[in-house]
Amino acid sequence: ETMKQIRSSILPALVAAGLLLLTSCAARLAPVYDQALFDGLTRSSTQIMELFASVGSGTDPDRFSDREKSYNKAIGAVDALAIQSRSRPMPSAKRMEKAAQYLDARGIGIPEANGEPPSAAALDQVSAQLVKMKETDREKGLSPTVVKLFKNNVIISMDQALTYEAFLKR
Repeated sequence: ETMKQIRSSILPALVAAGLLLLTSCAARLAPVYDQALFDGLTRSSTQIMELFASVGSGTDPDRFSDREKSYNKAIGAVDALAIQSRSRPMPSAKRMEKAAQYLDARGIGIPEANGEPPSAAALDQVSAQLVKMKETDREKGLSPTVVKLFKNNVIISMDQALTYEAFLKR
C-alpha cells in the first residue's frame, strides 16, 4: 500500500514535469524580438543623423580627418547590428509575407534580402551608403545636395530595419 501512495504522489509530478519539458521545446516560427538589437538600431540612427547634421551644409575634403572617426564609428555600429540581426533564425514564409505587407502599408517596402533577415539587408544598404559617402567626402568633399541624397537613402533603409524589428515585437 505504501508503494501505491508513493506512485500516486509521484505520477502527477512526473506528468507535470514532462509537460513542462515538452512546452519549453516548442519551435519558433519567427525570429525572437531582440530589445538589444532594437535599442542598438535606435542609437545608431541617432548617431548617423548627428553625422548628417554635422555635414549638412557641405564639407571640405581638406578637413576630412576631422570627420573620419565619426564615419568609422557609424559604419562599425551598423555592420555589428547587421551581424546581430543575421544571428537569429529566419521567419516563416507566412511571417515574412505579413512583414512585407506591413512595410508596404507604411510605404517603405521590404528590402531585397536574398534569404537574410530584412533588417540585415537594410543595414547592409546603410553601411554601403555611409562607405560611399565617406569615400566621396575624402576625395572631393560633399555638397549640401549630395548630403541630402545620401541622407534620404540612409533614412529609407534605417526605417526598413527599425520597422521590421518593431514588427517582430508584435
